[in-house]
Amino acid sequence: MLILSARQHLPLPRQALLPREHGAYVQLGLPVVTALAITGPSTAGLWLTAAALACFLGYEPLLLVLGQRGARRREEAGSLAWRRGLTLAGLGVFCGVLGILGLPPEARPYLALPAILGAEVLLMTWGRQGRTLSGELLAGLALGAWAVPVALAGGMAPGAALSLWGTFALGFSLATVAVHVIIRAHKPREDRHLPRLAGLVAGGFGLAGALVWSMTSGVSPWRVAALVPMAAVALGACAMLPAPRHLKRVGWSFAAAGLATAVLLAVGLA
Repeated sequence: MLILSARQHLPLPRQALLPREHGAYVQLGLPVVTALAITGPSTAGLWLTAAALACFLGYEPLLLVLGQRGARRREEAGSLAWRRGLTLAGLGVFCGVLGILGLPPEARPYLALPAILGAEVLLMTWGRQGRTLSGELLAGLALGAWAVPVALAGGMAPGAALSLWGTFALGFSLATVAVHVIIRAHKPREDRHLPRLAGLVAGGFGLAGALVWSMTSGVSPWRVAALVPMAAVALGACAMLPAPRHLKRVGWSFAAAGLATAVLLAVGLA
């Protein structure tokens, strides 16, 4: 996932239960907040947002209980992780049910997007594949997918809601690929040209395909422009291959580009 600045030091049990992948906050927050900003907060949308947040916060306790944060952290905070995880799971179910009840019947099937993608993320986590490229790409898709039912709850058309999710999904996917390219390119005895070329080709084809589809489908030029900021940062990162010690700066660059994407989408979909 994207990498942003480190959090202040906290006691181990509390720190161990907060999500460590800081870019995941952006991957969940930006699409959902953009949807709420465009449609205006709705009761069902706010309940679904609370359910998404509970699921997100419950992921770190799950990792700790499974021992994927190390034996020491599991020993020191395992019981707290169980309690926190169960509490968040119950809260997520409660908020989710209230959100579903407030959704129009025709919008309820779209809840399958975050549900199915989230289940796939859990399966990959169980198999210890959450930190792989495919695992992180899937996690980004699952987090952003919450924006679809939230947007529908506020009255947005299904096509526009899917377009919002798809735009962020493309940007976050290219950002994830760029981070993995940077890390791999700086491994000892690694040929940097091959990861750079792979990242540029993947990013270029992804952006080109999205732009062609958007322009031929007759959507607002603002929505077409919204595809560019994160893709441009991703392609630039793959071309320049900054040292891994600069990944936090790269992460903040992606966050700023994501904010620009949110503004362009808000104008194009308003």
